[in-house]
Amino acid sequence: MDVILLADRKGQELLPLTDTTSVSLLTVAGKMVIEHTLEALVEANLRAAHIILSSYAEQVKEILGNGERWGMHLTYSTSRAEEPAIQQLASLQKQPAAPFLILRADIIRSSQISAFLEQANSLTDPCVQAFFNDENAYMMLCSDAQHSDLNCLDWLNPIQKRIAKTTVNLNGAVATLYSLADYHRANLDAAAGRIPNLLIPGRQTALGLTQGRNTQVYPQSLKQGIALIGSNCHLQPSVEFRGDVVIADNVIIDHQASIESSVILAHTYIGQLVELRNAIVRGNDLIRVDNGTILKVSDSFLLADLKTKTFNKSLNAVPSRVFGLLLLLLSLPLWFLALFISLLQNPTHLIIVNKLRGNKIEPNDFGVPERTEFSVLEWNVSVPVLRYLPRILAVISGHLRLIGTLPISLEAAHQRIEEWEKLADQAPSGLLGPTQLYIPIDAPEEEKLMSDSFYAANASVKNDLGYLLQAFQVFFSSKAWLS
Repeated sequence: MDVILLADRKGQELLPLTDTTSVSLLTVAGKMVIEHTLEALVEANLRAAHIILSSYAEQVKEILGNGERWGMHLTYSTSRAEEPAIQQLASLQKQPAAPFLILRADIIRSSQISAFLEQANSLTDPCVQAFFNDENAYMMLCSDAQHSDLNCLDWLNPIQKRIAKTTVNLNGAVATLYSLADYHRANLDAAAGRIPNLLIPGRQTALGLTQGRNTQVYPQSLKQGIALIGSNCHLQPSVEFRGDVVIADNVIIDHQASIESSVILAHTYIGQLVELRNAIVRGNDLIRVDNGTILKVSDSFLLADLKTKTFNKSLNAVPSRVFGLLLLLLSLPLWFLALFISLLQNPTHLIIVNKLRGNKIEPNDFGVPERTEFSVLEWNVSVPVLRYLPRILAVISGHLRLIGTLPISLEAAHQRIEEWEKLADQAPSGLLGPTQLYIPIDAPEEEKLMSDSFYAANASVKNDLGYLLQAFQVFFSSKAWLS
C-alpha cells in the first residue's frame, strides 16, 4: 500500500522551538515527532512512504535519509507550507495507487494504524477518516486523490473541526501540538503512557524512572511522578524530580536543582539550585507554559546551551566551600587585626553592609530562576585585604565561589544588556579572580567587565588554581595592604 506523509507545517505556533527546525523533527518523549509515525507504519508492516516537506526540507532529508534506520524506504518532495492536501497530491510526479494511506507526520498519535486499516478496508467509501476517542487523528484511507474529504488533513485552520462522510473511531490519543502548551503536555502524556502504544526509548531502572544509555541518574531523585531521562545525561545525586518530567539526550543538571512537570530538551545545562516548574527548557530558552512567558536567559550560570556556551567550568561549589573554611581558619589572626584597626579608624562604625548578587538561585516574582541578592559585611578599614575578610563567610555559605568574577549588585547586573556584557554572567561570582587581583578598585566599570568577560570565556579548574597561587603572591605585596 502506498503511504503519503504530510510534514509541511510552518510551525509558527511552536516558536521559538521551530526557529531552526521543523515540527516533525521536534522530540517528544525522546524521539522525533515523525519518528513515532515511522515506527507505527513499520508496526503495521508498511515499509515505504513518500514524505511531503516544506520548511527545513533539506534538514529533514539529511536526518531521516532513505529510512534504512527504521527498515523503510523513504522518498521526498516539497510543497508550499500548509498547502491543501488535494493540491499537494495533484503536484506529485507519481500519483499513489488506490487505496492509499495519507496521514500527517507532524503530530503525535497512538500506534493504531493496523486497527484503522482493518476497519477502513471493510468500508466502500472513497475516503475514510480516523478518529481516536472522537478526536481527528489526521489519517485517512483513500482511493480518490481528488476527494473533497481530504481537506480534513489540511493545517490551514486546525481549530475548525472537519469530518469526512465516513469515519472510524478507535481507542487511542492524539496530540496535535497546536501550541507550546500542547507540546509540553504531549511530552508528559507520552512519558506517562497516556498516549498508548508509543515506543518509548530507554530502560526502566526504578519504579517510574526510565533512562537511556550512558546516563547517570539516581532513583532517589524521583520524589513523585514519572521521569523519562534520555541518553548521555549527567544528573547530580541531589537533583529532585516531581510530577511528570521528560529530559532529552545530552543534558547536565547541577546540584540541588528541582524539576517539576517540565520538559528539558537536548544539550541543555541546568544550574545549581535552579527550580523549574511547568516549563520547557531548550538551552538558555525558558518557556513557562502556565503563563506563556518566553525568556532567553543570558546568565548561563542558570541555563546554558551545551553546544555553544561555556559555563561553570571553574572550581565548583563544594571544593570552594571547603577551601573557604580552610581560609577562614588560616585568617583568624587577621580578623583580630581588622577589628583593632577598625576601632582606631572608625570606632563608631566598625562594619559596612553591602548588597551583592550571589550564586544561589531562587525564582523571582514571575517564577523565573535568577541569582539572588545577599548581604555581605566589610570591615570599615582602608586596608583591602582586611576590608574584604568577611566575604570568606559568603564563600562558606555558598553565596560566592572562591574564584570567580567580581561580585556586583543586582541592579548593576540588570543594566547589562549587550552580549559582550552578559558574557561575564557565564561564570560564578567569587571572592578572588583576575579582576579582584589585578584591576584597581577605582578603574572604569567597562575595564572590570572586560576582565570578568575574559575570565568567563576562559574559565577552567587549571586557571582557577593558577589564580589561587597568584592570590597567595599578591597577599604579600603592597597592593593588598596599602589603601
